[in-house]
Amino acid sequence: MKDEMYNQLLQDPSLPASKPTQSYWQLPPNERLFGIQSSTLPSQRDVIIIGSGITACSVSRELLNSGFSGSVSVLEAREVCSGATGRNGGRINCVAVLDFDKYTQLFGVETAKRIVRFELAHLDDVLGAAKELGPELFAKSEVRRVDTIAAVFDDEKLEQLKTMLANFEAAFPDLPGQWLVIGEEVREKYGMNEAKGALIGRAGAAWPYRLITSLFERLLDQYQERFGIEANTPALSITRDQQNEYPYTVKTPRGNIQARHVVHCTDGHVSHLVPELRGILVPSRGQMSVQNPRKAFTSTGQQSWSFYFKDGFDYLIQNQHTGEIFIGGGELGGIDNALDTNGIASDAEEYPAAKAHLASILPIVFGQNWGEQQPGKPLMKASWVGIMCDSLDHVPMVGMLPQEALGARPVGDVQKGAEWVSAGYGGYGMVNAWLCGKAVAQQLAGKGVPDWLPKEYQATPERLTRLRVELDNIAGTEKHLRALF
Repeated sequence: MKDEMYNQLLQDPSLPASKPTQSYWQLPPNERLFGIQSSTLPSQRDVIIIGSGITACSVSRELLNSGFSGSVSVLEAREVCSGATGRNGGRINCVAVLDFDKYTQLFGVETAKRIVRFELAHLDDVLGAAKELGPELFAKSEVRRVDTIAAVFDDEKLEQLKTMLANFEAAFPDLPGQWLVIGEEVREKYGMNEAKGALIGRAGAAWPYRLITSLFERLLDQYQERFGIEANTPALSITRDQQNEYPYTVKTPRGNIQARHVVHCTDGHVSHLVPELRGILVPSRGQMSVQNPRKAFTSTGQQSWSFYFKDGFDYLIQNQHTGEIFIGGGELGGIDNALDTNGIASDAEEYPAAKAHLASILPIVFGQNWGEQQPGKPLMKASWVGIMCDSLDHVPMVGMLPQEALGARPVGDVQKGAEWVSAGYGGYGMVNAWLCGKAVAQQLAGKGVPDWLPKEYQATPERLTRLRVELDNIAGTEKHLRALF
């Protein structure tokens, strides 16, 4: 067991799987971006961004829109937005009350407040970017505000919610009444017959693949002379020659590109090209599905649900136009089952136990309010998996990579070029990745670290040194696995 754990948590996550499970979000594919490549691979770029999800889009957009005059290319191993962003739960959901409690325990009250405010800022920022696309594409992206219902199923968790909310309101006097805890009235109001209560608040939802591909299209239109996207062009290796004006050589199957800066935006796959981060940033597999609601279930598509069980967590939204329910989760709780998800970087195979759970949980939670199956409509319309990334110290890794993360590869700097990272969102990329990417872009452009980025997120030499020491002490043990929960 120990050898298996060590190998799984510290293994090379490799390139993304060549034949991933099909995500419903990515259907139909964006016609313009599917298979997109330049006729000839550029020989030099000022910035190479590896990955093409929400982080890469944010870095690209911030650089190009904020006065950076250099050239930018996005390299994607598969199709554009085919990774985690195109596979997630479709929720821009900061459960602020729970997150404040979590980060208070980890870092103390003041840090927890900064992190929660950072997460909460995402919805408005993403909504603003989506609205700039114009009415048609904004509607297509389905970015919207929703009510969020975080349901619990035992009395102890309900009492914990009440305590958490009291602590939250004391720490955030400027956010009065934005969240409330209700008891068994959740059954009548929201139709969840088995729930003991819920935390009610506001959050967001989106069709993430459409949002990000639309934003990329807009950047291609605006900056066609100095912005490009190379699909099916994996970065195979990176080397640095300190003497060159473009010090980095990024090797791909289509040839090499020299670059001043390289930005790693591949989340669970980051440590493939940055091996020193293996065991510190660890991939994990998450199961998703889309299901047809049964006859009795009604909703406006303006709700986002979370189910918090003793050893599990499910999350779902309903499409506002079709009524389809996007539900993910289903992981079996406990240390004994953790290796079914943690350390797995391939999205080529589903997680059968989680899929079976997701196929059966909605009738249990909603009872008679779920009703009979609709004729001619299968319960589960599609299912797939996506790869997330957990950080050993529970917060993302953002900024210029120091020597402690690069091994034998020389470190760079802002003036002469450097490697950058934004990864390790712990499954909460939609309330972390957008502004983390924006922060990386501002640093790369020489504007310094923005004051709104939590300092705990920063990829400092001190943080990497501390994490390396911690990893050396627990690598491949049960403590290592528990640290990733």
